[in-house]
Amino acid sequence: MISVIMSTYNRGKKISRSVESILQQTVRDIEFIICDDCSTDDTYSTLQKIAKSDNRVKLIKNEHNMGLQKSLNRCLSQCNGDYIARMDDDDFSLPDRFETQLKFLQDNPEYSFVGSNADEVFDDHSLVTDLPSHPDKFDLIKRNPYVHPSIMMRASVIKAVGGYSEAINHLRVEDYELWMRLYKNGYKGANIKRPLVEYSKSFTNTKFLDRKNTIRLVHQYIFAFNLPIFYEYINVLTAAKLLVPAKLKRLIRLI
Repeated sequence: MISVIMSTYNRGKKISRSVESILQQTVRDIEFIICDDCSTDDTYSTLQKIAKSDNRVKLIKNEHNMGLQKSLNRCLSQCNGDYIARMDDDDFSLPDRFETQLKFLQDNPEYSFVGSNADEVFDDHSLVTDLPSHPDKFDLIKRNPYVHPSIMMRASVIKAVGGYSEAINHLRVEDYELWMRLYKNGYKGANIKRPLVEYSKSFTNTKFLDRKNTIRLVHQYIFAFNLPIFYEYINVLTAAKLLVPAKLKRLIRLI
């Protein structure tokens, strides 16, 4: 069985499409654990209606807003499947996503998790990512080579490393930190080159905190991976991006 985990907050207008894309997967043996992080709109009531029509949906509701890291770990604590898949509340999974990823993990036992390329959607444009098929630790240091909502993991692996970090300095980079930690512990992942998800993205949502925590994380793992100090140039580039206006980043991405 595949356990699907999602945290959501105030996505009443978009969440139905995301949830239905999971419930309509060609692989039917799933449980869908969704944590509502104390939404103030109609998100939870929308989810309740969906759960009544499909008993594979299991709802959790936080009494106060806890953030993505803690909410995902709450979901993990409820998982019963041999595999755990991520999904975000404003994205869309293609119908054969789980079928494709499950076959990959069953055929390739040396890999602990698998993601995919994604169709990045922002404003009225879309662009397909081009991620490495078999990222190594060098790829991991250069950039985050995985799209979080495209990931499927072996449940035993993510539970072995303790799930997502809840540390404040890993806020908004909790997925990147998890991949780093998995690699440090001898696990490795892969990407299916075909896009299996539509991934909503906004350049205006890039915060100073994202860059700050990314720089700190990369610095930590340059040493953890025993890489040359030369790789600190990546942090220089990351810091420089803070000076680039969001509109210009969007234009460069589209060229």
